[in-house]
Amino acid sequence: MDLLTPDSGTLFWTVLTFILLLLILKKFAWKPILKTLYDRESKIKTALYQAEQDQKDAAKLLEEQKALLEKAKKESIQIINDSKKSADASRKELIEHARTEAERLLERAKQEIDLSKDAAIQDVKQYATDIAILAAQKVVGETLSKDQHLKLVDKYVKEFIQTQ
Repeated sequence: MDLLTPDSGTLFWTVLTFILLLLILKKFAWKPILKTLYDRESKIKTALYQAEQDQKDAAKLLEEQKALLEKAKKESIQIINDSKKSADASRKELIEHARTEAERLLERAKQEIDLSKDAAIQDVKQYATDIAILAAQKVVGETLSKDQHLKLVDKYVKEFIQTQ
């Protein structure tokens, strides 16, 4: 027996065993292996598809978040601007109120000054009348009636005021 030259009987049984092994493997092992491979391929495709969908959803959510953030930023700017306008309006209102109050106080002070001035003029007139009556009594030597004195004093006071 030579190791390099095969025997026909051994060759026949080797081929027959190989074919039988292939048929047994095809029937019992090949189909389950292929089914497992197809199932795994299907799961991988599904997972890839789901990952793509999740990535698209994430991108969409990211865009929505960016839009919401931009909207919130615009709203905050609007709120700040509205607050500034409100503060300006309040400041102007306070200034206007203070100005009105100052004008009212100034007008009241002017009225009080006018009243004091009128009272002082009345006092001066009365004092001048009394002095004039006394002077006239001394000059004339007789007493005039009170109405005559008042007319005389009013006449001289008016002349005095007009010359000034």
